[in-house]
Amino acid sequence: MLVERHAAETYRLAAAIVGSTDARDVAQEAFVAAWQQLPSLRDPNAFNHWLRRICVNRCRNWLRSLNRRGRPSSLETDEVVGLPDGRRDFRGAVEARALLEPAFESLSPDQRAVLALHYSMGYSIAETADALDIRVGTAKSRLNAGLTALRRVIGSDERPAAPEVAS
Repeated sequence: MLVERHAAETYRLAAAIVGSTDARDVAQEAFVAAWQQLPSLRDPNAFNHWLRRICVNRCRNWLRSLNRRGRPSSLETDEVVGLPDGRRDFRGAVEARALLEPAFESLSPDQRAVLALHYSMGYSIAETADALDIRVGTAKSRLNAGLTALRRVIGSDERPAAPEVAS
């Protein structure tokens, strides 16, 4: 029941950090770890938050493991971006992923996690920091470092417009 309730969000979070190729494996690892550690959960009302932390930590470990093995992770370029009006745009998705994939893969696991939580999942900086169990200032610093690294790799001096995210 818990897996069914939280599978989609856990998969989306894993996909945002490690890419959709490895997201199923990472999400499954997160659920196995949660099942094994379930007796240590003190507050059942905090399950979602607790599972999110487990997933983020599994993502970080996965990325570090890939880096040690020398196997580059890859974000699939055949995914489609959903537009606000419900239409699916293939061209923009392919172009954006082709540009962002190498830049995103050059980030540290910690920077990827902050960017994924803040921009892909729509978390506020405070929620991002809480999910990663770090201070807000550290989350801001990692976000800034990640964005700076992305700009450097992409070759853009322009600051991208921040998406509107509810605090």
